[in-house]
Amino acid sequence: MYRCARRCSLLLLVAVISAGCAGTPPSSRLSSSSTSTLEIAVLEQSTEDITDVSGGDRSGDTAVTTASEAVELDRWPLTGVQDEGIGTWPVLIAKIDNHDRARPQAGINSADVVFEEIVEGGLTRFAALFHSQQTDLLGPIRSVRTSDFDLLRNLNRPLFANSGGNEAVLRLLQEIEYVDVSSNAAIDAYERIEERPSPHNLFSDTESLRTVGTSRGEGGSPPMMFVREGVDPVVAPPNPISGLDIDYGSTFVEYRWDQDNKKWVRSQNGTPHLDSDGVVVAPDVIIVQVVSYGRSRADGRSPEAVLLGEGKALVFFNGNVIEGFWKRSEANEVTEYFDRDGQTIAMPSGSVWIALPRVGQVEIIE
Repeated sequence: MYRCARRCSLLLLVAVISAGCAGTPPSSRLSSSSTSTLEIAVLEQSTEDITDVSGGDRSGDTAVTTASEAVELDRWPLTGVQDEGIGTWPVLIAKIDNHDRARPQAGINSADVVFEEIVEGGLTRFAALFHSQQTDLLGPIRSVRTSDFDLLRNLNRPLFANSGGNEAVLRLLQEIEYVDVSSNAAIDAYERIEERPSPHNLFSDTESLRTVGTSRGEGGSPPMMFVREGVDPVVAPPNPISGLDIDYGSTFVEYRWDQDNKKWVRSQNGTPHLDSDGVVVAPDVIIVQVVSYGRSRADGRSPEAVLLGEGKALVFFNGNVIEGFWKRSEANEVTEYFDRDGQTIAMPSGSVWIALPRVGQVEIIE
């Protein structure tokens, strides 16, 4: 009965969005903090002085104010948000579809961290991490790619929700420590919304997936993923911008700074990116982690992101950008982000979206 009501609500929203209207979202949190609703506005885009930041070196004289160490006490490990009761349960990773026919996605705004990775044909897919918030509808959930493997390895046996994968991918996946809450392992935790086109119609919810995870194995609490600000707010360098564009190939993404709400408002292929509650996607922090892609070990048709090593990074918060580099030496280590001078970048608390483009796919909009 409950899922039926959610399904009907989702279908109504699809119709409303098609007509150009937006709804109002409820947000069900495990923590006590809340997120303000953003109104969709027409954002002006400047096409002058566009700087290509995909290449370049790490030298420079930009001074960056960073925290000397992460403040871990009473902070959610993925968002850095301070709270009285911090959960020690495992993080849930869900593979979320980003095909045109998969939108609007459900639950995407409840994720603490979202990775956007390239898949076949220049499309993208999300690996969404849920820990401090829950959502009563999540999806569409799609299949595994080998790019996901190194996203799993440093999260201390996370729960992994997906719709399966080809035989070679699933065989390689067995080498990784995680708790399987896929549709193959827990079909009763999933449902197909028949009114949506297959295969973009597989949904679940975080409570059901966590219940399955508890019954299937012990996951661990995730590490602190980022260095966060201390008592004093992070002071970004004087490098204000209006946004950034990312051209993944068949997926074109724009982020524009919303000064009133202190968020980066996302559009995709020329349309505001809304969730299934009609709320625009707008993270607090954006990280552009420029990576290379090779052929997947399991399927030569699929790209595989190289997430170990180091490369160029751009960190966006408070309407500014810090240019630097990322580094991750071992699979079980979190990725670190540094400014040009090699100082660790301290970020404000909040949701983080991490883009994984190739070299040459990013432009800063001044």
